[in-house]
Amino acid sequence: MIKRLIILSEALHEREREREREEKNQGVLVPLDTSWFDKESERYLAQDDFIEFQKIAGVDFRGLLSEDKNVVGTTQKNLVDQSIILNEIQKSHFGYEFPFIIYTHSLNFFENVKNHNLDMDRIILGRDMGDSLRRRHISLSHAIIPSVIRELNNSFGRPVVAKNLGSGVGLDVINAASKQNGMVKEVLNYDTNQDAVSLGQLITTHLEDKGELDSGKVKFILQSLMKSKERVDLIIKIGVICGLQDNVALSLIKQDFNQLSEGGKLIISSSNECMKAEDPLGSFLIQHMGSRKDPFEGWGLNCRSKLAIITLLEDAGFKNIEIYSDTRYPGKEDLPDEIILGVDTLPAEAVGYNHPGIPLNLPPKHILDQETAYNWIAVAAK
Repeated sequence: MIKRLIILSEALHEREREREREEKNQGVLVPLDTSWFDKESERYLAQDDFIEFQKIAGVDFRGLLSEDKNVVGTTQKNLVDQSIILNEIQKSHFGYEFPFIIYTHSLNFFENVKNHNLDMDRIILGRDMGDSLRRRHISLSHAIIPSVIRELNNSFGRPVVAKNLGSGVGLDVINAASKQNGMVKEVLNYDTNQDAVSLGQLITTHLEDKGELDSGKVKFILQSLMKSKERVDLIIKIGVICGLQDNVALSLIKQDFNQLSEGGKLIISSSNECMKAEDPLGSFLIQHMGSRKDPFEGWGLNCRSKLAIITLLEDAGFKNIEIYSDTRYPGKEDLPDEIILGVDTLPAEAVGYNHPGIPLNLPPKHILDQETAYNWIAVAAK
């Protein structure tokens, strides 16, 4: 009897803690907004790509639009049982998993699904909205971060100390640091996901063993970015403020400003207005996958304008603000096609997977040529 009471008490306490977390998040995260789709749902559902995906998946998207929680949950389960990508989206909102899959086009880092349908994952990888994350990764790894490191190294006359906050695996910064090895003194990656940190450490060790990265230069700290206190020359914060209310994002950016050396720089990204409906199918799938605890809990994104990003940075005290995107950034014209149209094979190499280096699927050329950007990338100085 006593044991049952203890178990009941623990369950009640956990429920209370969950309620407190939900109340806290209400003022932190942007609420889910599907109004863009709901107003014209029949028009979207009649589009060829919506019809094709439903046929391949064997589902009716109207099940995701039901007010019945069980119907929505059952439809979502049918989808996530077939797609590694959708399964990761549902499992971990705002985690490193979905971007990492897009960066690498490698599905074998994540859990298998019951009835894997590779065609579904190929379609998702070929959506322009999702591919914008691959393009963002390329711009940061091969152009923007290396350029800022060189600039700061020249300005300070010494190697740069950097922090990567909410780093996930830290692939952007690891790539950049290995390319500017002598110009980087130390990189501190902060993240709370043990799997991401472990993989980042494995990749770092792999590069150290190959002599492409100085030993001990890139470090991982299994802690929240809010625990970060070190003063550094460069702070990188990618994908962190995308789902945050503006007041919360501003608070984080002010913290960055206070922890930068005078003359130091911040590199930050945020989703932009195109995320809402430029790629309706991609937006629809992400917003209607729910979470494992609540079918109605989709991803909310703060789709900021360029002016909104500038205002946030100026309000935090930053100056000399430059805004780029995942399609337009300095140095892009110098990158070879194998990088511009490629995927990152470094994680696969580090763990011994045989990655052919060929994308599973990219958006069609006419879509890529349109150069629709879905992410802003800002560089600002203290």
